[in-house]
Amino acid sequence: MSSPLPPSVSPELLLLVFLVLILARRTYLMVQGSRFSVGRLVAFAGLYILLFAALAFSTLYSAVGTWGSDAYLLLVGYAALPVAAGFLAAPYVRRVVRFELRDDGQWYYRLSWHVPVLYLSLFLARIVAEVAVFGLAGLVVTFPPPAPPSVGALEVLVAVDLLLGLSLGLLVGRSIGVYLAHGDLTSREASPPGPPVPSG
Repeated sequence: MSSPLPPSVSPELLLLVFLVLILARRTYLMVQGSRFSVGRLVAFAGLYILLFAALAFSTLYSAVGTWGSDAYLLLVGYAALPVAAGFLAAPYVRRVVRFELRDDGQWYYRLSWHVPVLYLSLFLARIVAEVAVFGLAGLVVTFPPPAPPSVGALEVLVAVDLLLGLSLGLLVGRSIGVYLAHGDLTSREASPPGPPVPSG
């Protein structure tokens, strides 16, 4: 029989700790070397997309109640920012990612520490901003969301959603860049050697 959580430990807090631990572990692995797997790249990006969609929908639900139909303009920023960030991140990561073939016969990729740390920092910045405004009660995926105490608080929530959208775009761009770089690597390995250079 399970015991109830202490009053100070809410499900939102547990989910938050779980997410931060996952992101911190992924950050560490990207610096130390993470096994290349298309499934992992897609699954992790997909999880982040679902999280962003849930938070954006929660904010939009509140914003419509405050701003009316004008709130739907948020969808432009919510879509454009991740796409722009991914468009910029993918070619950069494709250039800087490094692959190594390890003893287990698997390819591992590594990124400079500043690339994954940027993702983690943006996620943590969003959390800090939201907790400062709403406390833990409004954190992560509470639906319906707590009513914003003011228009200013709603604007802060939109801003931190956009921060998460930026980190989402960078993370998806990272996945695309790693995938493309691995394709470059395998195509170089598969290509036959060129003809010998004539001597003399």
